[in-house]
Amino acid sequence: MSSQFTAGCFCLALAAALSACGPTATPGLEKTSVIESLSSPTNTPAETAAVTDVVGPAVSPTPAVADPLPGLVYTAPVPDKGMAGPFLVEANGESTQLSDKTAPALSSDRSRLLYLNNDDIWILDLQTGKTRNLTKTNDRLERYYQWWPSHPDLIVFHYQPADDPGPDAGYLASIKPDGTNYLLLDEEARSFSPAALSPDGQSIAYDRAGQPWVYHFAAGKMPIFPKSFTGFHLAVNPAWSPDSRRIAWQLFGMPTEQDSGSAVGILDLDALTVTERHKYSILGGSGIGPDHLAWSPDGKWLAIANQAEFAEDGKISLWVIQPDGSEEHHLGSGDLPIWNPDGTILLYTSAAGTFAVKAGEWVPRRILLPEGAQVIDWVELE
Repeated sequence: MSSQFTAGCFCLALAAALSACGPTATPGLEKTSVIESLSSPTNTPAETAAVTDVVGPAVSPTPAVADPLPGLVYTAPVPDKGMAGPFLVEANGESTQLSDKTAPALSSDRSRLLYLNNDDIWILDLQTGKTRNLTKTNDRLERYYQWWPSHPDLIVFHYQPADDPGPDAGYLASIKPDGTNYLLLDEEARSFSPAALSPDGQSIAYDRAGQPWVYHFAAGKMPIFPKSFTGFHLAVNPAWSPDSRRIAWQLFGMPTEQDSGSAVGILDLDALTVTERHKYSILGGSGIGPDHLAWSPDGKWLAIANQAEFAEDGKISLWVIQPDGSEEHHLGSGDLPIWNPDGTILLYTSAAGTFAVKAGEWVPRRILLPEGAQVIDWVELE
């Protein structure tokens, strides 16, 4: 997963602009080991509850602090570079700086790095140190590039015309890691949010001007049963389930309409049905931002970051649900959810720092990272 460009909070307003994120006071902290902090909560874990009896937020009065967790990949402020990196947390808990590139995206084998330079996508070979401009375009601004772990010979991204940039993600495109075969997958309609790549390497889910579509390399682009998403005007931020049989979408209604609201729509590709989960009313405006939905690698949980939904500090509200609707947990204010490789720990960002919760306990523990750091991935170490 790449969380590039999220620090700037790319956002498309649906009603009023989001409130500016202000600083949040940090409570007193007590440091524990990684194992203690994530396996032995300092207060009683939240009990399992049905959706009708929502649990949360399960916040410790004095959150414990844990050392960085092995496999975390993050960016941090670098002098004269801004947010750069990435840094990798090794098995011993120490961080290794892999590069000082802007908006980095690390390949799954950790041998190559995509980064942004003068609005082009560049690639760095971490073994040889050689770099190459992949896109070489003067009339386009390339953004939201992603490695495709199950399709390693392809990089998927979005681009915007240089003379017509906007707050959206842009047009869907792809390129090979050697810089060849620059393909415009959909040059007719822009996407509001970044695309999602299927784990089986077959399809790309993306919003086409806010409507759910899929690009399949054998069949081309096609709409996804548009009549199934009834009562909503936008379907954005797609996220594939680990088995590639379901796609979660954030659904938005029109704030000006009575009883309009938002929800998560889970599209079952086998049953050809859409199930709405976690319905809520937009409060004071909402927006579209990347990396707001995250399936756990085992498919048991779906993390949801909703803008303009209730949270104690009025910022982005983080929830974790079971896709069948049997459980729903409110973690408070949080954004950019990322799961560890085995799906047992969820990491997220809030104004107070970076936090981790163990699945089933949902007790936040602050992770010690450099000031201003932003986690962009969580990889499995050899």
